Amino acid sequence: MKKELKVVILILFIAAVVYVLKFSPLSHYFFTESGRQEFYAGLQAYLDGLGFWAPFMFVLIYALSLLFFVPASIFTSIGALLFGQWFGLALNLLGAYLGGAVSFYIARYLMRDMAAKMLQKGHFKALDEKAAEHGFSVIMYLRLMFVPFTYLNFAVGLSKIRFRDFFWGTVIGVIPGLVVITFLVSALKELAVKYAVHKDIMKSLSADIWRADVILPVLLFVFSFFIPTIIKHFKNKFNVTPEIEKEAGEGAK
Repeated sequence: MKKELKVVILILFIAAVVYVLKFSPLSHYFFTESGRQEFYAGLQAYLDGLGFWAPFMFVLIYALSLLFFVPASIFTSIGALLFGQWFGLALNLLGAYLGGAVSFYIARYLMRDMAAKMLQKGHFKALDEKAAEHGFSVIMYLRLMFVPFTYLNFAVGLSKIRFRDFFWGTVIGVIPGLVVITFLVSALKELAVKYAVHKDIMKSLSADIWRADVILPVLLFVFSFFIPTIIKHFKNKFNVTPEIEKEAGEGAK
């Protein structure tokens, strides 16, 4: 692809992202509580009308949302609400993998050439080379550290890390986070639906709170706060250098 064409496409892409996040109606739907409720109701009605094709469309919408830097947790929660624990988890994983792959390739083919000059100097060159040498373990570490999903997709696309390492590190690394969110939201939805029609809420709650499908998601959610701390103690096993850890910390801000 010619350099001039890459620049034009990149400018159009950035303009589209800014428009969606700041000026379009979607900014209201994604980043305000009332907007998210409206969006969920509208999306549910739309998908209900698609029948068999609803799961496929959801995965596509999930993946596209990541290209526009919509937080992955929003559609992960929607997937749990619409499709339940296990089927919702499967669709969330597919959407995350597809969106991650496309984000990676957008960065790799539109921005890598422009970033190459910067990455060939001092600190950045060392970081690029070390990350590429141990790409799989580095990506898995950064995913388990809950570095913002879309940021990492694009950042890695600018590096020398191979797509194969990025993909498989993502496949494994995002599972804990998506499991926690999907299972917790699904469990909360079931409880909310049940107690909306249950007369003796406290009696029912005392019985349901100890159900495995309720207590397990809650315990996983609590445990998720400790995952980055635990993983950080094993950073040497993941071949993570102080330079990579520093960049990851800056990306998480």
